Amino acid sequence: NTYIRPVTVQLPGSIANILGGTKVTFDDQTKTGTAFGKDNIIAETALVTGDIRAISEVQLNRVKTKMQAIVAASYPHTSGVIEFSEGYPAMAPTVGNKRLLEIYSGVSQDLGFGEVTAVNPLRAGAADVSFTADYVDMAIDALGLGSNKGHTAEETGDLATLPTQTKRAAILLLRLQNSH
Repeated sequence: NTYIRPVTVQLPGSIANILGGTKVTFDDQTKTGTAFGKDNIIAETALVTGDIRAISEVQLNRVKTKMQAIVAASYPHTSGVIEFSEGYPAMAPTVGNKRLLEIYSGVSQDLGFGEVTAVNPLRAGAADVSFTADYVDMAIDALGLGSNKGHTAEETGDLATLPTQTKRAAILLLRLQNSH
């Protein structure tokens, strides 16, 4: 009655790995693991790794508090532990960010490439710019190379997008420099 069953779970807006069983192994470097157990017993170990994406520290803290409450309410004769490590900081939408996107979209339209709009935060990946966003008046993400199958193991860069993205970024920088 033992089994090893691969399970793939997709959580909207999250990158996550979930494993559970009597025995669980997980390699944090490769983000792969195995689980072994029986289907008629409570899993001895459940491991969930991933990130929490939020648009504000208030939202992030609210989610962490709810998760801690869920773990604290374990079933009888069971216990749980939840740990959080530092990840990407929240990046709130701001008037400055919206203005910068409008300028960037204007550049794109002037070049004949069409309008650029903000991505729904639920579908957005974590952005390196979020580490500096609190220290600048305006910030946007995703000015670089386009990709296919984003945020998956099969993600590939789309080199055909490089000329367009380079032109947009160069003209944006020129316009920002000339506006000061």
